Amino acid sequence: MPLTDRLLRHAATLTTSERALADAFMRRYPESLLDSASVMAAQAGTSASTVVRLFAKLGYASLDEARREARGELSARLQTAAQRAPATLGGERSLQQCVDDALLHDQHNLAATRDGLDMAVFQQVVDVLVKAPGRVFVLAEKNSAPVSAFLVAHLNLCRPGVQDLGLGAPALVDKLLWVQPEDVLLVFTVRRYSTGALHAARHFRQLGCPVLVLTDSPASPMLEHATQALLVQTANASPFDSYTSAFFLCNALVSAVAQQHRDTVRQALERRDALWQDFPSDAVVGPRKAGPARR
Repeated sequence: MPLTDRLLRHAATLTTSERALADAFMRRYPESLLDSASVMAAQAGTSASTVVRLFAKLGYASLDEARREARGELSARLQTAAQRAPATLGGERSLQQCVDDALLHDQHNLAATRDGLDMAVFQQVVDVLVKAPGRVFVLAEKNSAPVSAFLVAHLNLCRPGVQDLGLGAPALVDKLLWVQPEDVLLVFTVRRYSTGALHAARHFRQLGCPVLVLTDSPASPMLEHATQALLVQTANASPFDSYTSAFFLCNALVSAVAQQHRDTVRQALERRDALWQDFPSDAVVGPRKAGPARR
């Protein structure tokens, strides 16, 4: 529950000092929550202890939790890392606070992604990945490329025909050349949204292919081309998007596909183990050691 809703719920129980604090918060929300307790108190003409008591009354576990909310609000409004940097990096934080802030954000991202998951849509996405007769093309460009790599590496162990499209143009265009109607596109994209991903999704839809989208907002332009879409939360304590909930959702998809394909996956993993036996256990060949010098 955001600060605005909490203040409305507890309005009747606020003291005069707490009302002054609430007014100061709302004049500069969410930036006001990034200040220290002493700065918040000075702006409202009260004490730091009153600030702490107010946040406890509003149901926050700590002031750090409120700051996490503020950073999330700012991150949602600002498009680029450069725009988010002043808000997310403006205050002094210890190393411990950096660690705790990251944990709070990712815990929130995971919970929000799980709570917002439409299980009917999730089932449809899994069904497409399990039953598609053609290839599954996976695309996550720029900073999101590790998500694509994770999906390709693990879906490839669950079914044949999984291919990575994440190299960008012109290689992306070349890979689209032989797409067929029975193929599938699975694309992960977060702001700032990649035009390459949009063009790829449009191409797949024009061919009649399913387009499965993992994205971060109901306003994402990718949803126009999606046959099914799932949302992830990416708020962070730094200027950069967090991909923790994206990997969680990808992990859930891989787990569900493996469960549906359990006999095939078991056989594939046995073949994989057999293949690995033909490879040396140490794939790194070091320099040849020099023998003793001859006289």
